[in-house]
Amino acid sequence: MYKRWLIIFSALIVVVFSFTVCSQIEVGKFDILIKNGKIVDGTGNPWFYGDVGIRGDKIVEMGNLARKTADKIIDAKGLVVSPGFIDMHTHCDSDLGKPSSNANLNYMTQGVTTVVTGNCGDSISLKVAATKAKWEDQGIGTNAVFLVGHGTIRKTVMGTEPREATREEIEKMKSILHKAMEEGAWGMSTGLQSIPDRFATTEEIIVLTKVVGEFGGIFTSHQRSEEKYMVEATQETIRIGRETGVHVNTAHIKAGGKSNWGKMKKASRLINEARSQGIYMTADLYPYDKAAVGSIEQNFNIPNDMEPLAELREKMRDRDLPEMERQQFREQYAEELVKALSDPVKREQIKKLTTEGAPDQSNFAVMYGWDSFSIVTARKNTHLIGKIISDLAEEQGRDPFDVAADLFIEEKDDVFTSVDTMSEDDMKHVMMQDWLMFSSDGRARPIKKKIDKPTPGHPRYFGSFPRALRKYVREEKVLTLENALRKMSSLPASFLKMKDRGLLVKGFKADIVIFDPKTIRDNATYADSHQYSKGIEYVIINGKISIENGEYNGDLSGEVLLLTENK
Repeated sequence: MYKRWLIIFSALIVVVFSFTVCSQIEVGKFDILIKNGKIVDGTGNPWFYGDVGIRGDKIVEMGNLARKTADKIIDAKGLVVSPGFIDMHTHCDSDLGKPSSNANLNYMTQGVTTVVTGNCGDSISLKVAATKAKWEDQGIGTNAVFLVGHGTIRKTVMGTEPREATREEIEKMKSILHKAMEEGAWGMSTGLQSIPDRFATTEEIIVLTKVVGEFGGIFTSHQRSEEKYMVEATQETIRIGRETGVHVNTAHIKAGGKSNWGKMKKASRLINEARSQGIYMTADLYPYDKAAVGSIEQNFNIPNDMEPLAELREKMRDRDLPEMERQQFREQYAEELVKALSDPVKREQIKKLTTEGAPDQSNFAVMYGWDSFSIVTARKNTHLIGKIISDLAEEQGRDPFDVAADLFIEEKDDVFTSVDTMSEDDMKHVMMQDWLMFSSDGRARPIKKKIDKPTPGHPRYFGSFPRALRKYVREEKVLTLENALRKMSSLPASFLKMKDRGLLVKGFKADIVIFDPKTIRDNATYADSHQYSKGIEYVIINGKISIENGEYNGDLSGEVLLLTENK
């Protein structure tokens, strides 16, 4: 009898022990386990070897996890494991709602897991809750932080009238902004070089930014000048930060045009002084020495009554226009512009408006100066690539407009220029400042097909973050890897006051990028701008793998992040 009970008791012990062990294994089991990686946690501290355990959408454990199991194990030997990159300055809101580009693959393949959008005073919508519902219902590839544009608000209240707002109009703007912040907008952006933002006084911007401050939001500004008055424009941003107490940011900081090189360093000193006085101020920078890229004809201003050019330009501004129709209009517009520039009377009218400017149009030649325009592509005149328009005019003893106009007549849409040519020395100086973040100033693009033809444009849409890691970390050693990754992760998260993103830390959201530091590189060029970057092996967004072994798997795990939920 005793032996019988002993056997039963022993069997119970084995069962209980087995159950306990199995329970411990289950508790210790992860959804994803990243092993053997070189961890750069986003703080700027030195890297270390370790493992990362993910359960659900969070990092639940870090360290030596050799004894742990997971549904999915990623061997990151020889690779860097870092927080997902946060791009402080994009215009992805214009395209994330489209099924062709909602994956945001051109960002995902850069290691970007969160895009901040609605920048430069121009947001796709003022209805944050409705936008979130629409985007998440169809699915988006990356997370998105939504800003509301001051220009969008101003247009809603008073159109594009070139004047100061009345007290009643400012109250209406405050009401619209307050509603957007209640719905979860992260802050407000301005585009003070563009219509209608440029008609606003500093006082108007301060009043509205104080509304943002009530919700703990942020303010970011495409400043009033990025050329001749760039230093004064930076002082305006500092004033807004001082008088509102809000975190303020200088968007895509630059001093464009050869005559303005060196001013970035002066602005940098101002920002350092402001920060020493307790003003939380940052700036973001895309790592290219050339700004916006487009066909050379975009630099010309066309009289509103010059048909059919004015009508065609208006049609092309329609955001909902199918791309095939837009291309047809572009070709028709190019043909008509060649005719107009070949007509002495019409040419003189276009020249006058382009050179002198007009209150109801963006006048690039007036704002930037011809010393800002570089030729980045030319099919016939390849020897001119890299040349600045003002330098060519000086060499030829001609007016810069005539140089640009004749180039267009000869090449039509086969010659592209960049706006705001910058100093590489200026860029590196600012890049090394503690408060500088990397960004792209790009848009979500449709997933590239093998049959797609080369697309001229700015390569920053596809290559900004890998370019920074290749050029300024690996090759030129301007930054350490740890510092560069801090500028791509925890610094933007800190500026945004995010509670659970931007670092590899237990309890934080599992937004993670795994890349090869020896091979990461940008492939996009000005002549063929739609080329995915290489070297990003894995991208994990909200705990779900989106890129595996360098290939996109179709996952759409992005979320619209709301300030109201940042707790």
